[in-house]
Amino acid sequence: MMPEVGETKTAKQLWALMCGLALVCVLALPAHAADYETLLGYIDRLQTVAEEYAAQNGGEMDPIHLALSYTRVGEYNTAIWQLTAGTRDPEFEQYVAQQAPEVLDLQGVRSVTLPGGQNIDFGHLLAATELVYTGVPITGSWGGDCMQLAQSCLGQASDAAGYRDLMAATFNIPDDGTLSSFGDEDLRADMDAVVLGSRIGEGTRLADLMRDYYAYLTDYDRAYNFIGLSFGTTDTGRQSTFRQTVYDTLVSDTGMQLLLYINGLWQQDGWQLDPAAQPALQAASELLADYLIGAVNGETVYTAEEVRMLTLAPEALIDALNTLGESDAAQAAQGALTSADTTTGSTSRVDSVAEALRGGFDIRFFRALLLVLAGAAIVGMAVFFILFAVEQERSAHRHY
Repeated sequence: MMPEVGETKTAKQLWALMCGLALVCVLALPAHAADYETLLGYIDRLQTVAEEYAAQNGGEMDPIHLALSYTRVGEYNTAIWQLTAGTRDPEFEQYVAQQAPEVLDLQGVRSVTLPGGQNIDFGHLLAATELVYTGVPITGSWGGDCMQLAQSCLGQASDAAGYRDLMAATFNIPDDGTLSSFGDEDLRADMDAVVLGSRIGEGTRLADLMRDYYAYLTDYDRAYNFIGLSFGTTDTGRQSTFRQTVYDTLVSDTGMQLLLYINGLWQQDGWQLDPAAQPALQAASELLADYLIGAVNGETVYTAEEVRMLTLAPEALIDALNTLGESDAAQAAQGALTSADTTTGSTSRVDSVAEALRGGFDIRFFRALLLVLAGAAIVGMAVFFILFAVEQERSAHRHY
């Protein structure tokens, strides 16, 4: 039996709508990764263009920030990334489009094979490196991934030991981000970003820095350098002590406190970690600590001096909270941090973007909007396939 004309028209309209939603979903997927050497060529070209742009605009802009910020898209360009790493420069992006359109492939790049044969989340590496260079080394790298791993398991265990057993199934597994919130590609990117970001100085060519770093890199060297920069001289052979060091470093970091608060895991009352999230976050940090212990064979890591990566100064955290409209949280943080012994860092990056993010920005509305859009996309795809099957069946009946 043939469908009525009105039914056919409605079906075609729905079909067109679902095709449009499906196209949006496809376009939202990350770009295909180029090979390692090609990407380094793009990075070098992008830095050159950034230097030209900075020179044409008075020479006060930082070409490193311009270049690395250009690569940050999607999850690496949210409110907290803009607050801590800085907002992207739209005029610079237009300039890049004119001078070097090929470097657009750096936006959305994911899994890349390194010279040693290991894979790494290259987009995560670039974004986290910028945060380390800015002076927020934990939030965008290992701390952020520990938080995501904890979030993925919340409520599924009663203590840290139970969470560790649960998380061990996905932590550091070979994965491009599809199966795990803290797979091996993320872990390498986290450690490498800390090391690379710490080595950026005046006159640094990013592509040369990365090429030299990855030329003969071993897991031992990667972990040893990361531990020294993140925790200073420490005896990793004392497992319980080192585990506690990693966890304490995580929760005492002001950048992480901001991230945890935005994600609902940090309490305004008393300005402290939500007790319900503590076992999961501790378990995630302990898994990382255990990996590091194994990577350096339980050795004592020595540094020339007690090196601790700089983080957000307390006043920068307070300003960020005020920027997000969280004045009560800002007061709570100020009261808790005034007498605390915290490692401070530069506030300039937060100051430079605070005004751009004020003007009524609502982080809760932003999160809710993302959830609605994600849900709509999933429903759209489901309806698309259902309509596709129905149309195929109708087509078969018509031919019959």
